[in-house]
Amino acid sequence: MHDDGPRWHPQLLAREGPPAHWVMLGPRNEQAGAIDLRRTDDGPRYRVEHRGELLGWAISLKVATERLHRAIISESVPGGGINGR
Repeated sequence: MHDDGPRWHPQLLAREGPPAHWVMLGPRNEQAGAIDLRRTDDGPRYRVEHRGELLGWAISLKVATERLHRAIISESVPGGGINGR
């Protein structure tokens, strides 16, 4: 069955505090990670951090939230990741 309607997205879990700073909460309602919009030599980039560790940089908020959401889910899965990866 194909659903053409709107889909849920991890970006919906991101909460913006000060402008250009988003946080995501973990399962116990604690801050699990943050995303910050930064100016770089290559243009605006989103810095993605999970529990104080840099995950990387993204060119869109969509990619940044997906990356952080995946890390949050992976930390609670035995084997360290989705499907053991």
